[in-house]
Formats: sequence, structure tokens, C-alpha cells
Amino acid sequence: MTLLSALAPRKDVLVGTLTESRFAAGLEDVIAGRAADAYAEPSKFFAQTYPSEGLRTLLNEALGRLLGTRPDAASVLRLETAFGGGKTHNLIALYHAARGRLTAELVPSFMDPAVLAGDSAEPAVAAFVGTTAGASTFPGIAGVAASTPWGYLALQIAGTDGYEIVRQDDETLSAPGSDQLKRVFGGRPVLILIDEIARYLSSAAARKVGDSTLAKQTLAFLMALLEAADSSERVVVVITTAGEADAFAGDTEAVSAALKEVSSLLARKELVLRASGEADLPKILARRLFETDIEHLPERLAIASKYADAADAAHAAGLDLPTDMLGARFAKEIEAAFPFHPDLIRVLDKRLSTIPNFQRTRGALRLLARAVRRIWDAGQDLDLIHLHHIDLSDQVLAEELSSRIDRPLYEPVIRVDIAQQSGGAPSHADEVDARMGTPYGRRLATAAYLFSLTRDVPGVPASLLYGAILAPGDDQNLIAKALDGLENTCWYLHADVRGYRFSTEASLVRLIQEAEDKISGGKVRERATKILSEQYKDSALKVRRAWEDAKVPDNSEDAYLVVYHWDDFGDAKGVDPAKRVPQKIVDTYERAPAGGVREFRNRLVFLAPNAQLHEPMLKAVRRLMALEQLKTTPELLASLGEDKRGEVAKQSSEALGLARVAVCNHVNVLYVPDKKGLESTVLTTVTSASLLPNQTDAVIASLDAMDKLLRDGSKPLDPAWVGTKLGAQFNTAQPTMELARAFARRPDLKLVLDREKLVNLLVAGVRNGVWEYQAPDGGPAGWSTKTRPGPTPRLGEDALMHPPGSAPEIGTEPCPLCGKVHEGVCAEGLGGGGETKAREFAANGSAGPAMVNARQAAVEAGRNTATRLRVSVSTVGDDAGKELQRLLTVPAGAGPKARTIYRVDARVQLDDPSHVVHVDFTGTPGDYGVLREPLRALLGRQASVTASVDITWTEPVELQGPELAAVVTASQSTGPTKCDIRLTTEGDA
Repeated sequence: MTLLSALAPRKDVLVGTLTESRFAAGLEDVIAGRAADAYAEPSKFFAQTYPSEGLRTLLNEALGRLLGTRPDAASVLRLETAFGGGKTHNLIALYHAARGRLTAELVPSFMDPAVLAGDSAEPAVAAFVGTTAGASTFPGIAGVAASTPWGYLALQIAGTDGYEIVRQDDETLSAPGSDQLKRVFGGRPVLILIDEIARYLSSAAARKVGDSTLAKQTLAFLMALLEAADSSERVVVVITTAGEADAFAGDTEAVSAALKEVSSLLARKELVLRASGEADLPKILARRLFETDIEHLPERLAIASKYADAADAAHAAGLDLPTDMLGARFAKEIEAAFPFHPDLIRVLDKRLSTIPNFQRTRGALRLLARAVRRIWDAGQDLDLIHLHHIDLSDQVLAEELSSRIDRPLYEPVIRVDIAQQSGGAPSHADEVDARMGTPYGRRLATAAYLFSLTRDVPGVPASLLYGAILAPGDDQNLIAKALDGLENTCWYLHADVRGYRFSTEASLVRLIQEAEDKISGGKVRERATKILSEQYKDSALKVRRAWEDAKVPDNSEDAYLVVYHWDDFGDAKGVDPAKRVPQKIVDTYERAPAGGVREFRNRLVFLAPNAQLHEPMLKAVRRLMALEQLKTTPELLASLGEDKRGEVAKQSSEALGLARVAVCNHVNVLYVPDKKGLESTVLTTVTSASLLPNQTDAVIASLDAMDKLLRDGSKPLDPAWVGTKLGAQFNTAQPTMELARAFARRPDLKLVLDREKLVNLLVAGVRNGVWEYQAPDGGPAGWSTKTRPGPTPRLGEDALMHPPGSAPEIGTEPCPLCGKVHEGVCAEGLGGGGETKAREFAANGSAGPAMVNARQAAVEAGRNTATRLRVSVSTVGDDAGKELQRLLTVPAGAGPKARTIYRVDARVQLDDPSHVVHVDFTGTPGDYGVLREPLRALLGRQASVTASVDITWTEPVELQGPELAAVVTASQSTGPTKCDIRLTTEGDA
């Protein structure tokens, strides 16, 4: 069910004849028979009139006193409400009823039928409307033109006979007394209707009457009239007064004061009535606009329930809504306001009605009659009429809510920000809707505008705006985004802690846009280039900027991130990641700077701009520059309020971050070496929260996520897999540094950022029998194999990797010093002149025996003193922690001349295979103290440890002395079960 199918607008609404003259007829026009049928014909008038409680009370009280059925009814009835609040309409209703024109079938709806059971004599009716009379002349009656209200009323009540009673007072402009007025009444039923007296007083105040004024004489007449009415049994005076916000409020106060003064003299107080209450307005409007009996329409309850459910669902999904829109209470509000949204009624009743030129009921009827006609002409499918259905793209409605209510400067606000006018450019709200593909921008802008028309309005909260436009089926997330779009786009929309409001003062958005228009494209591109340079700096990857003609070396040492500029790609301003790799990137990848084929391709990655994101980047940078310009322009800042100056500073700071984000998101296509050449990937979108001080680190993180990197924290490589990848090249002896070069050459291998990982790979390969290692000093003791641990492998040109089985057996190779086959250090290794051929003595195996062997070899070689001892272990598994603890006991007793350094490289695999703890420590035993317990706890699980203890004596110690003996004892007692020993001795004996 929709309103189109459930309701039938009145014919004059649909054909557009419900004009000002048809719903703004004056009381005197009705009495004189000059009013439109809607007011002059009682049947039509009452059919389009809602019997509000105020109207029912008025008819019961006035007619009850006139007809004698309620003798105790008030003699003076005062209708008090704002202009346009239904006062005149109620007076017309009373006039028709007093003339007996209220049909029997309508009586129960409008009044108590018992009131009409009294005297059937028709009362005399006299009316005075302050807007139709001047300060000296009134319409002629029976050939007499009265000069004052009392003369004019006397003519209407009793003709020329009645006028004769007050003629002298009329001619001299002096107020008659109450006795004279009672003579005019002549004991007959009299109904006197006085409307908008304040307007008459405004003009009468300028006319002098002796030492008085005509206005003061009129007030004196009112006092006499009310006293005379109160002392007459069947005389009723109904007078209207306006509210404090109306144009003649000052004069209204004077009338109210006069009535109060009169009341103090009367035995019975006046009865003050409101022509209609807030709850009556939607019913009054609906009765006048639609033929359908809305109050008994069953669909009303279904629609109310549907709206309440939609509000609850949107709030549960995160949309900020007013608390009074939640639960059953909102459904009741919808029922009461139907077919209008409650916020539409509130704006008409509480906001627009306070504007002097917008009468509460008349103004609302003007707007809604045209809005309803447009809705039905367009066949719009809707359940309620909201604020945004007052379509401001209609020039008539736009003028109604700008020029007609004395807001001419708001016309460009409507045209620029809210609704496109016929033949004009799209408004900013229309642009927001076009970008989003939704209607919410125009809806929100229209609602915010209508809330803003009251002078000094503080603003409408976002929650109230959301609630005003929300309808069943709306997307709450898009509504919120649309409001953000308006805030960032509209020229006259202001937002602060109090809410949103439109004003004729340019918003910060417009000031920023004007500043943006003055910034050249060249300056924007220059600033964007500077940001790009600042965001990508050397890290584990060294940065080369292609636009600076930076050459990218072809070597295996360093890994490079090559960053390209948008101008490197001509008019396209970037690349398409879905297409093939641009040739200029391929050329850098394949060709060395000096010419020829590039050898080490797996040391390069490339970053290029995305062509689709160039314009958003320029826009963000331009906005940043505009805000910085505003921030540094004293004369402009001086013209802004303090809150706007603070907002400029805040937005400037935010814009810098957003410009950096936009630049990084523009340069987001990463090309990475793989076995087929270069693979492209688009980096994860950068946000203000994820932006890094150095975005090179973000590239590294992306490469890591692609499992392309070998760096600190990477999972250890399987040496058998690496051996298979390396192929035949490593079937012969190769320098260990060739392993690093192989990774640098091969795009199908990982890009190495931490060479220590290659050292670990070397160690694991020896341990697993994938290859064997030969230290630079050669000899059987300089080899490390799966079955015979030896020196810890390192990368170098003088250290070699061999295929398995290459290491010679100990004792099978002639000594290079003496030519004989023997174990240990050569005892005959003394050359001519007594020069010692060896100063370092090595051994391996269990710490105790190895220590003894090394010391004995030194003694046998004729050495007497030692200067340094190095003990190292390399172990993997559950016992790695224990071996480390054993190693650290070796220095015990080394003596006061010893300086000890620990070197520990420990890696612990956690429960999650991707989580590894890496400890790399070099320092004294005292420094190591803080690590001792935490590392012991960590090493209770699967781990790999490479560690050494270096003992250096500041003065040589005897090989057979107590210092070295204590170290040997400690090694024999608690030393590691497998280690390498290096004992360095001093000069000749």
C-alpha cells in the first residue's frame, strides 16, 4: 500500500487552484458573501475543516451563551495563537454556526448537540477585522461610513438606529461607555467577532485625539465593550490575539494588558482558547488537502508499524537516531501525524511558524498543496510525506522558502547546495547523489535547510536528520556516507558540535575550494612529487627514484626498490596492473646500467603509479595546499570566527595525512621477480591508520606476505630443497659467497634481506649432509660435515662449499709442514730462525677432551703461554638450551686478567609455525644476566642455537698455569658435549 493508492487529494489540490485566495479568505469577505466557495458555502467549509478541540470549545461556549443553553458560559472568548494558527478559520466556523448553517449530521462532530436546544432566534453578528480597516475609514453600511470600530460595529448590530447611539463618539473619535454599548445591543443576542485588532492599533497609534491617540481610545472602547458584554446575558465577544513572535506582538501585548485590566473589573474572567494545538495540525492539513477519511484508514496502522520497525532495525545496525524514534512510541507518532512524517509537522509548527511571513496553517497549506500535487503528478511511490518531499527544485517552492519569508539570500543556497533548478547546474547535493547512486544527499540537504530557516538556529543534530529522511528499505550506511559527502562538498552547510545548518555565510568548504582554484596544476604535481620522495626512503630495501635518473647497480650486495613517477608514463599517468609490464620497467630489470644483460635480477622490485588513481591523488594534494594557504593568510584568518580558525588548523593537519595516503595509494602497483619474469600485484589500500613513516617498509611487508623474502623472522629454508634448486653448479667446490650470488641471480628463489639466514642455511646444509664446509685455513680439522662437526660455516670468497663426501679423513693426509701423516699439530713445525709455524690450535668434540687436546698440541709445538680461548657450539633440537648453559660454564676460574664475551644467536619455533623468537646477543656475562632466565624458559622447546664464549687474557697466561687449568676443569666437568675449540698462543718460548 502507498499513499497514491490509499489517499485521494481534493480536486483543487490536484488541479493547482488551491491558491492563497482560496485558503486565506477574510472573515469580512465571508460575511459580505465575497469569499471563495470553500469558505462561503458552509457544507464545503465544514467538509474541509477538522473539528479540533479548540474549535469545539469555541462553538460550545459562544453558542451556549448566545442561545441561553449555557448561561454561565464566558462572555469574552480570546483566541490566542500565532498568525496562521487557525484563528480566522475558527471565527468563520463560528459565524456559520451562529447563522444556523451547521447541518444536523455534522453537529456531533463539531459541538455538543445539546447546546443548540435553546432559543432559535438568530443573533446579530458583527465583525471587525484589523487588516481591512484604516485609521479613519471603514466600509460603508446603509449609506453610513463609520470612522471608528465602535461606529462600524454599531451599524452591523443595530443599523442606523444603533449608530445614532454612538454617532457623536464616532465623529469625535472618543470611546463610548459601556451603557451606550448596552443600548446598542438592545437586549438581543449579539455575537461580536474582533480579529487581528493589533494591526489596527498599530496604525491608529499615529492618529492624535486631543491629548490621546486613536489607539488608546480603541483600548478604552474594548474595556467598555467587554464590560457591557459581561453584564448582558446573551452577548459574546470573541477576540483574537497573536503570539509574541508575530510582527505586531508589541501591540498584542497592549491588547492583552487591556483585557487583563478589564478582567480584573469583571466578576467572571475571560476564557482563553487556542484555535488549534500541535496535535491538531496534521489533521487540519490532511482534512483540507485530502478527501479520504484518514483517521479511519486501516493502512495507517500498518505504515506506522513498518516505519517503527525500520527505525529499530537501522538503529540496531549502527545508525544514530533520536531515542524517541525507537520502540512503540514512534509508531504512535506516525499514526498521529499520518500521512505526514512527524518531523515535517514539527518543522512546520515549531520552526517555520515562528517566521512572521509564514502563517502556521496557511503557509503549511501553500507548501503542502504544491508538494502533494507534484507527488501525485509524478506518481511517486511513498508511504509518508517527509520534509524532503517539499521539492526545492520547484522554483515556486524554493521562492516560498526564501524570498517570500524574507530570506532572499537563501535562494543561491538552494540553487548551489540543495536542488538543481530548471535549466541550471546540478547542486552539490545532486552531485553527491550522482556519485553514490542514491537519493540521500538531496533528502538530507532539504531537511537540513528547512530546519535552518529559523533565525539563529543552533543546528540540527545528525541523528535528527537521519530520522527525518529514513524510510523502510533505506540503507543506513549510505545515509551516513551521504551526510559526510554533503559536509565535504556544500558551500553553505556548516557543521559543529551543535549540528548541521545552512546559512548565507560561506562555509569552510567554499573557502577551501576558492583557494584550490588559485593553485596551479604544476605546483600541485611538484608538491605531490615531494611527498612521494618523503614517503619512500632507504630501509632493508634501498630506494632508487626513476625520475631522478638514478642508476640501479647490478650487484649481489644490495636489494633495491625502484620507484617510478606518474610522469614516467606520459598522458596515462601510470600503469594498468592488469596489462603487461611496461617496457621501461622491463628494460631496467633486464639491462645493467653500463649495458649488457643484468646478472642479479633477484635484487630488484619495482613500484609504479596506478593510472586510475591519479586524479584523486591530485585532488587530495590540492586540498592540502589550499588549507595550508588559508592557515598562513593572516587577513583571511582574521575574518573567520575562532571556531573556524581552529577548524582550518585541524583540517590542515588531517589533509597532510590524507595527501600522503593518496600519494601512496596512487603509487601502488608492485612488480616482483618470479620464474616467468615480473609478477604484478596491487598493494593493500593505505589508510590514515596504516600509513607508515617510511612506506618502503609497507612494500617489504607485502613482499613478506607473498613469501618472497628471506629476512629476519622468515621461516628457515630446507637445505635439501635449496640444493635441488641450485643444481649442477654446486656439484663441485664453490666459494660460500656463491650461495648469496645464486639467490641474487635466481628470480625463483627468495629475495635475501638478511644474509645471516644464508649462514644458517649453510649450517643446516652441513648438519643434514646436503653439502660440506671447508674453512679458509684448510686441513682436516678445518672441515665441517654431517658426521664430523667442525668450524662454524660463514660466507666468504675463501670459505668453500663441497658436495657430500669431499672432506678428507683425519690421519690420511700428509702434513704440509713435515710431509708425514699424523694427528694433531705438527711437532716438527719449527722453521729456520726458530720461527713458529702455528699460533692457533684447534680441536673439536666433547669440551673436556677437546680442551686437553688443544692445550697439549700447543705445548708440543713449544708454546708456553695463551692469550685467547674461543669455545663455540652449534646445535638444533630440544637439547639446544642445555648445550648453551653448558657452554656458559666454561669461563669459570679464568682469572682476573680474563675478559669474557658471549655471542648467542638463538631461534625458537613457537606453536604457530609462522611465529619465531630470535635472540641475537653479543656482550659480557654481566650484560647477559637479564636474558639468562627468559632465554632458558624459551629454549625448553624446539630451537637452534649458535653460540660462542671468547676469553681474552690482557696478559698472557701459562698453558700449564692455574687460569687455563681451571677452564679445562670446568670444561671437563660441565662443558658442552660437542663444541669447537680455538686456542691462541703467544710468541716463541
